Amino acid sequence: MQAPSSTCGILTITATATGTADCSTGEAHTINLPLNDNLFLSGDQLANRCVGGTSPGAPCGNACGNLGACAGGGTCTNDTARCTGNGATCCSDADCGANGTCETGACVGGANNGKGCITDADCPSGFCKTFVQPCPICNSSTSKCNGGPNDGLACTPESLSPNGDFPTSHECPPPGGLAIGSLAIGFLLDTATLSKTAINAPDQSNVFCGFCKNKTTNSFARTCNGWPSGTACACQPGPPCNTCSGAPCLPVQCNPANMNADCATVTNFTSCGQRTSGAFTTADVARTIFETGSPATGVTTGGPPVASTLVSIFCIPPSYNILVDSAGDLPGPGAVALSGNAQLLP
Repeated sequence: MQAPSSTCGILTITATATGTADCSTGEAHTINLPLNDNLFLSGDQLANRCVGGTSPGAPCGNACGNLGACAGGGTCTNDTARCTGNGATCCSDADCGANGTCETGACVGGANNGKGCITDADCPSGFCKTFVQPCPICNSSTSKCNGGPNDGLACTPESLSPNGDFPTSHECPPPGGLAIGSLAIGFLLDTATLSKTAINAPDQSNVFCGFCKNKTTNSFARTCNGWPSGTACACQPGPPCNTCSGAPCLPVQCNPANMNADCATVTNFTSCGQRTSGAFTTADVARTIFETGSPATGVTTGGPPVASTLVSIFCIPPSYNILVDSAGDLPGPGAVALSGNAQLLP
């Protein structure tokens, strides 16, 4: 079970987007959209949820298995995990006994429908859907926050998760005391097809994203302003750092195409690389990342919205939090496809 190390990320745009677009073709290119991802080590914010009644989806009880009451005749249901053998609700492996292990997902469809799972491979002809909800939700039935410090307050449902779970909203943040830092992420969005091919650096194969590291300890440098010649620091990346006289303490980026040259002056961190070779798996197999965008073809001034997809391939820096970096395999590459509608207003 991985719920305790699950994180909630709150993305905010840190600067006005810039780039180019062609209104006659609906194409958009090199849209620079810098983001900040505020991270919270929140675990599972909804260990139990109400089913039915007047508050479906609302939290109930205060821990896994400690069921509480639900308003309007609802039933408080374990929303933490299921046994792999029979799909029974559980809070730990001890609850399953001979019926396998207790996992924070359940198969949807297929022969193992309803049984506990870890990955889609555990669900032939189906998929594994997680119960872990690290971010509070904005209940689309009640338009109120469920979980977190704003529990019960009004909110506007926003994006849905890929599995169709309850939508989240910036109006329903996780508890502030669970904040562990932030990540600076640079989206460079495009409607074209993008690709990024890794480089074999001297100390690591298939490097997509370069950061100065110690190849023996696999740890990454932090200096004032992220400069190779900057003073070493240990502050959380991003905010003003006393060691740096108010400047930020940042990871030192390097270009893997330059081999280790960019890190030559960084004491104890003279290797250029990322946490794990390749991308999106611990197996060193990924060499090239592709993302396929699509322009808003046929968009006209004053006309209806037209579907479009913006894509980006980018690098995610280390957070210097052991749990986050190990779970997210950071630093390393990231990729995103944002589907939406484009409209030209008169």
